[in-house]
Amino acid sequence: MSPSELRLLTEYSASHNLKLISREEFVDRVLYGIGYDLRATIVGLNLPFDISRIAIRHASARGVMRGGFSFTLTTDKRKPALQVKHLNQKVSLIRFAAPFRQRNARSERKRGKHAPARRGHFVDVRTVAGALFSRSFSLDALCKFLKVENAKLDVEEHGVALTSTYVDYAVRDAQATWECYLELSRRFERLGLSETPLPMAYSEASIGKGYLRTVGIAPWRVVQPDFPPQMLANVMGGYFGGR
Repeated sequence: MSPSELRLLTEYSASHNLKLISREEFVDRVLYGIGYDLRATIVGLNLPFDISRIAIRHASARGVMRGGFSFTLTTDKRKPALQVKHLNQKVSLIRFAAPFRQRNARSERKRGKHAPARRGHFVDVRTVAGALFSRSFSLDALCKFLKVENAKLDVEEHGVALTSTYVDYAVRDAQATWECYLELSRRFERLGLSETPLPMAYSEASIGKGYLRTVGIAPWRVVQPDFPPQMLANVMGGYFGGR
C-alpha cells in the first residue's frame, strides 16, 4: 500500500467514525482475542478466501482435515493455525487447529481430565443461505433476496488505485454480510432446531437431520445395532454401483 493510499484510509476512517487497524492487530485482537479466546462466532461470506488473504503461511492440513489447508496467521506460536477443508463448491469445514501448548494443568492431567481443543465457531453466510433455500447466492443476490437495508454496492473495476469510492464498496460489503447474517439467523431460529446450532447448518441435509434430532428420531444404526455388517456392505455396494 502506497503512502497516499494509507493516508486516504486514515482520513476515511476518521471522517466515517471507523477504527483503522493493521492486519496484525486484527488477527491478534479480533480473530484470536475475541473469536478464539472469548469463543465468539466468526462470520463472513466465502470465509476460506478471506482467511487465505490474511494468512502469512500455509501448509497441508493433517488428521481429519487431511486434503485441506492449514493457514498460519500470526508469528505467535502459542496461537493455533486455521484449518480449511473444502467439501464441495458451497461447503467448507473451518476450525482452529489444536495449539502447541498444553491445554491442561498438571493437576488436571493427573486426575485424567483433558479439555478438548477449541475449534471455534464459524458461519459462512453463503453456506447457511444454501442450506436454508437450496440455491447458490452471491452477496449481491443474497442481499436482494433477503431485502437487507444496506445492500452490496456496485464498482466498475478491481485492482486499480485505491479511492474513497472503492473503500465505500469494501466497507459496505462487510455491513451487507452482517445484515444478511442477522436475517438468516432470524429465519433459522424460526425452524426450532434446538439440537442444531447455526454453525452446523452446512446443507439441506443438515436441516433434515436437525428435524430428526429435534423430534427424537434416533439413527437407524442406533436403533438396530445388530444388523449384519456384511449385509449392509452388500446394500451399499449395490447402491454405489447403481450410481
